[in-house]
This record gives sequence, C-alpha cells and structure tokens, in this order.
Amino acid sequence: MEAELELARGRIRFALAERQRVANGERSAEWPPAFIEGEAYVEARLDATRAWRVTFPITWLRERLALGHNERRLIWVLLAHELCARSRGMLRELNTENSADPTTDTLRLVAFGTRSYAEGSRLLAQNSPLVLQGLIERTDTDAAAADHRKTWKIARRVAALANEDLSMDPDLFRIATVVVPDESELGIGNEGVETDPDCLPMLAAAFANGRHEGEGRTVLVQGQKGSGRRTLLRAAAARSKVELLEVDCRRLSTNPAEARTQLRAIARECRLFDRVPLLRDLDSLVAAAPVGGEPSATKAQHDLVDAVHLELDGLFVLGTISALIPGNRLRHPQIIEPRPITGLQRVRLWTRALPMISLDDADLLATMYPIAPALIAGAAAVARAQLQASRGALKPGHVRIGLRSVLDGQLNGLANRIESHHTKHSLVLPADQRESIDELISRVKHRRTVYETWELGTQSARGLGVSALFSGPPGTGKTMAAGLIANELGTDLYQVDISKISSKWIGETEKNLAALFDAAEAGHAILLFDEADSLFGKRTEVKSSNDRHSNQETNFLLQRLESFRGVCILTTNNDTAIDEAFRRRISMHVHFPMPEVAERIHLWQTMMRETVPVTGKLDFAALATRFVMSGGYIRNAVLRAAFFAADANTPVTNKHLARAAQLEYQAMGRIMPSSL
Repeated sequence: MEAELELARGRIRFALAERQRVANGERSAEWPPAFIEGEAYVEARLDATRAWRVTFPITWLRERLALGHNERRLIWVLLAHELCARSRGMLRELNTENSADPTTDTLRLVAFGTRSYAEGSRLLAQNSPLVLQGLIERTDTDAAAADHRKTWKIARRVAALANEDLSMDPDLFRIATVVVPDESELGIGNEGVETDPDCLPMLAAAFANGRHEGEGRTVLVQGQKGSGRRTLLRAAAARSKVELLEVDCRRLSTNPAEARTQLRAIARECRLFDRVPLLRDLDSLVAAAPVGGEPSATKAQHDLVDAVHLELDGLFVLGTISALIPGNRLRHPQIIEPRPITGLQRVRLWTRALPMISLDDADLLATMYPIAPALIAGAAAVARAQLQASRGALKPGHVRIGLRSVLDGQLNGLANRIESHHTKHSLVLPADQRESIDELISRVKHRRTVYETWELGTQSARGLGVSALFSGPPGTGKTMAAGLIANELGTDLYQVDISKISSKWIGETEKNLAALFDAAEAGHAILLFDEADSLFGKRTEVKSSNDRHSNQETNFLLQRLESFRGVCILTTNNDTAIDEAFRRRISMHVHFPMPEVAERIHLWQTMMRETVPVTGKLDFAALATRFVMSGGYIRNAVLRAAFFAADANTPVTNKHLARAAQLEYQAMGRIMPSSL
C-alpha cells in the first residue's frame, strides 16, 4: 500500500513539475525510469507473498479482474486521491477546472505523462473496462461535458478493498446475500435434499465445470414457487464447494439503466470474491416491466432480461417458474426441471419440520396437504411457535394456523379466504348430486394412492389436479358445497377476486392468473371461481383486437387449468355460457337443481334454528308447497321473518314466515297470494 501510494504521489509531483516546465516554455522531461522500477519492485514483492500463502484484497484487481499495468496505475492515482490528503491537495492544484475531484485531463497527465494521452483517454472512456466493471465512477453530472472536464473518483468498493474491508458491497445489501457452502446445514450426506435425485449431481457437475469454461454459461432451474429450487441450488453449490451470491430479482430496479448498474455491481462482487451469482425469480423482471400493451413495455421487459445476459459473464444460475424467457434471450441455457417431490419425500419433510409428530401423522399431513417444500417449512415454523405459546401437545389447529399463515400471504390480493362451517347434513341435495360431491372429496383424499402408489398418474400428460363445475339456479348450494368440501378435506377455501384478476392492460390478466394458479398449486388451496362464466366464457369470432385478446385469455386459462395440480371449483348459473373446451378439462360436472317439496321442507326446518323463539306450530309444508325457492332464498326468508318478529318483540309466527317468503318470491320475479 505504502509503495503504491508513494509511486502515485511521485507521479503527481512529476506532473506538477511538468506543467510548470511547459508554462515556462521549457522542453518536456522524459518519464522517470524510477517509476517503472518502482512498479517492478511492487510486482516482485507481490509475487513473493504467494509463497507465504498470503493474499491482499487490493491485489484481486490484478489476479481476479485481470487488470493490466495501465489500469492499475490509474486506479492507484484515484486511490491516492481518496486515501491521502497530500495527494488530494496536489491533484486539486493540478486541476484546470474548478473541481474537487480530478478531471480526465489531470488523470491523463499524472498516470501517463504528456506523451501517452491516448491511453488515458481509452481507459477513461465510458465503455472502458474500468467504467463497465464499476471500478471508477464519474462525479460530474453534465452528460454533454467535454472529455477534459469530466471528473472522476475511485469506486467505494475498491476503496473498501484497499482498507481490507471484506464485507459485502453496501449497494447490494437490499438485493443480495452471500451463501457460504455448508453441507451440514443442508443435510447433505445424511438425510439428503428432498428433490429429484437426478438433478443434484447434474447441477453439481454444472457448478464444477462451468466455472472453468471460457464462454459464459447459464444454468436455469425451473419449478413452481416454493418447490425447492433454491435449496437444490444451494445443495449443489455446497457439494462443489462454491460460494454463491444469491440475488432476489424482485428487488432489482424496474428501470433497465438502474438494473444494469446493479447487475454490474453483482458481477464485480462475484469476480472479486470468486462467487457464482444465483438469481432467484427471474420471472419477476418480466412481470415488473411497465405494462400497458405498448411497444415500449415489451422493450422494457426485453431490456431487463438482456441486462442479466449482458452484464453477467462466466457461469451464473437462475431460479425461475417458467423456462420461457422473452425472446429466448439467455445464452446457451442448460435447463433443469426437477420432477415434483413424491408423497414419501413430503412425509420426510413434515417429519423433519415437526419432529414431535409420529410417522402416521406425517403421512396424514403429506396426504391432506401436498404443499410445496418451502410452504411446509413456513407452516411448520408457525405451528411450532403456536405449540410453544400454548405449552401443550401439538394439535391439528396449530398446523391449520401455520398453513393459513403461508397461504394467505401467497394469495393476498388475488383471492379471499372464506370461512365455512357447513357439514354434509347442512347440504340438501338429491342422492345423485350427493354421490358426486362424495366422489370429488374421495378423489382429493386418495390422489397419492392412485397417482403415486398405483402409478396411474404416469399414464396421463395432463395435470393431476381436481376441477369441478357446479351449475344451477341461484341459491341452490353451489358455494355451500365448495365450503363443505374444504371442511371435509381439512383445508381452506379461497374465493377468487375476479375484479383484481381482470385487467384492461394486455397480458396483465394472464400474469395475474398465472400468479394465482402458481400460489394455489404450491399451497394446495381450493380455488373457487364464483360466476365462472365471466372468465371461462365461450370464445368468440375475432372481429376486433378486443376479441383476439379475450380469446387469448381463454386459451391461457385452458392451458393452465389442464396442467393445474390443485383443486379448483367453478360455479355458474348459466353453464351453457362455459366454453366447451373447459368442459373437457373439468373432472366433474355437478348440476344443482331447484329443490323438490320434500327438500324444501327440510331446508325450512334446517334454517329455523332451535334457538329461535316461535309460537304455534310452524307450517313448513305449506311454505314449501307454495313457494318454490332454493336454499339461499329460504335462508333469506327465515332471516327476514326473524327481524320482523324481533321488531315486533314477539316470537316468530307463520304470518312472519309467509310475509318474508312472499317478499323473497317477489325478489325472484314471481307473484304469490299475500296469505297462506
């Protein structure tokens, strides 16, 4: 350090003397041989330290960034300006402009003398390696300034290395973390990583070989959110003794120019510390680009992905949900798509996450909640916290709270959780429809046995999810049946907020739907599309751009529903409006008819709770015979009658019920006599 700084000070003093000679009309002096000898002395000292196995961080500029003599000479002049007060004063004296930082003119004179201006101009150009790697930075703000007036400083990262500060670049604190290879933390060598067994050695080989190849290489691991992509990549890096710099692409700037600056800092950090960049959720760069259907939006998306490809050299690895990156713009990608984890692997994950449960309980959790590995870890952490707070034994309610905590966050803004307390006794349906509901529940409960144990899932290329269409008049119990199914399966029902899914911007609806299905699939949530014909309607003849984009949304839904591995329920009052292609992809179609007289009697009796005060014998048979209403309208009539009675401060009577039923009947667009 002292030798390099003394050389820089010597060059500054020589430049001051040279300027004075020129001002006096004297001939320029030759570049002193002592400077070249001093540089050779420093190089020899550094070479000698290798035998001692000692490394100095500032020397990484030469060893890991392959900077030559001229680049390092310029860097040391700027370091002298940053670290040495005497050098700073002399450089200001040299400046011909009124600036605290050295100008291009000053740096060319100090680093290369009056006879090598061309080399200085090359190294201080905007496309020079020193600028592109973020080792030196402009400090003036005038983009149109003449070259000789531009001012410069050493990058904060390089100054930190000179001071032997090895902490991560502060500019990356919010977007990146360092992952040191630690096999014990990942369980490698004992229990193993629960993933596709073929992928781990494949990735480990990519890490081992990719770092030594001259040409840049991309390894892309594709999988659903929370499916264990990051764990798999960390495990492969640990096996190969590779240190990762893990970058959350969701935190990168959406401005292509700013994102490019951040990526340059990432590339510099990886080269300096011999790390491999791991970019998580690359898909978010596409989703984060400005929307609006304009060409500029598409260009911004491409620019963001291009920035990754252009600014990161060598090996880098990506974690994405989709392998379809706009324009296939990634260089020579090796795409690895792990198979979904099996039920047995999920059992082991639950066992490790909740060590206090039995193997049978873990098997039950794996069957009832086939959620992604990351969500298992998150739900188990919340369940353990609940257990610690209660200081008792682990209960199903603890796990249920844990599951809700992770699912609510995944589906926030796209769907709302519906609380339902309905049981099979609450639902009044004909025998055939009840049997269909039972079959749907059984399909979900026994998916693991049929698809995995009996291996029938390998015979179909379609998704292994369960989808159902509930059709029928309003109030016949379609939504109630969806809640009942969720209760029977011990999971939660999420009603899709179509107003937040649909967007007038081209492509935005598809993005929202993709996020919805991905989150539901990872968390094994039951999705409920009420009034599904608004989204799943028939495609129309293309007569305008609106028709074309509407059909594109329908086509996307068709593809995503076919590959969906979760549970999806659609309800509609008009099943003829549903596109025929959806019918072929739906596992079950259950029609909810208007209840018959006997069923309506049962509904009236069920709605009128024993806690409601009544007077006289209520004639439910007469009500059911005269008023042909579905369960939803009957419930409304009972509530109306109760409010009539409460307002009159009397028990509920037949008169209250008849009046309420007539009003509901009128709301249905029908007219009945005013008395029974």
